[in-house]
Amino acid sequence: MRAPSTRQTRQTWRRARSLAALGMSAVVATAAFVVSAGPVAAASAQKPMMFGAAASTRVAVQEHEVVLGSRLNGLRVYKSWDSDLFGSSQTWARDTGHTLFLSMRSQRENGAIVYWRDIAAARPGSAVYSDLQRQAQQAKAFGATVYVAFNHEPEARAAWQYGTSAEYVAAYRKVVTVWRAQGVTNVRYVWAATAYGFVRKDEHRAALYYPGDDVVDDIAADGYNWYRCRTANGGWRELSDIIEGQRRFGLLHPSKGLMLYEFGSAEDAGMPGHKAQWLRNATQLFQQPGYGQYVAALSWEGRSFTGGGPSCGFDYLSSTSATRAWVDMAHDPAMSATSL
Repeated sequence: MRAPSTRQTRQTWRRARSLAALGMSAVVATAAFVVSAGPVAAASAQKPMMFGAAASTRVAVQEHEVVLGSRLNGLRVYKSWDSDLFGSSQTWARDTGHTLFLSMRSQRENGAIVYWRDIAAARPGSAVYSDLQRQAQQAKAFGATVYVAFNHEPEARAAWQYGTSAEYVAAYRKVVTVWRAQGVTNVRYVWAATAYGFVRKDEHRAALYYPGDDVVDDIAADGYNWYRCRTANGGWRELSDIIEGQRRFGLLHPSKGLMLYEFGSAEDAGMPGHKAQWLRNATQLFQQPGYGQYVAALSWEGRSFTGGGPSCGFDYLSSTSATRAWVDMAHDPAMSATSL
């Protein structure tokens, strides 16, 4: 039997995702079977991924673009529960052809936690439910397609204070349910965990936090080569090793796109150019068989991150060679998608 073309495979995949959003489980099962019957084509000039970086402000976007010498297609944006989800920087980004990948933390701007159990239990007329309605109307008014992750990295230690895995699932589903009821049709719902979450075996493994195929459009991971940033004897890890757990999880959900919502590598003081090669290896990785579900990769520079100290060096400006490799990655034809 002749293998389906890249375009046909992509169309089948998109159709499966759309049907899943409508809750047509029987049809989705059939579509998923069609997709899994053969491997999805890897990223290429004909079927490119989208490349992007963390940039919550117009200034940050323009700083990246000065280095690139071109537009940065994908923008990773961080927002709080009660912040203006789409401020002037985001509307400018929309109007200049950028695509937003937004995270909404269940914490207010004053630092107060909005517990997952309270989101899940919110009823019409309550303050939290009103927050959900306000968020939905902001998203709807934004108009353009936007990728939204509710409380990324829910299984990480920093998020344990927000609630349990079951409470997170219920809260995520409540967000999607209310937004849909408010008539939001331009949001793609992303579920984002740490790359480590996909391989850990304890009560905080990512699978326990998965909200379900009917409310998730894309599955994202935040993956880093920490090297010696956290421990003095940390080992060097290639991106292929870091995201293998996510890749395998994605195979269980073939109608979903896979994304790197954050990725980066530390520098290796003992081997100049090691980080640059890591980035070049990552660029080639997504063009290999078995990685066809990946649709976007967004780098994180850590310019406001102090928890790991200067040894982390996630910024692509950490060395001339890393900067060149980052620019080359963004300009690779296989990473050139301007829309998904």
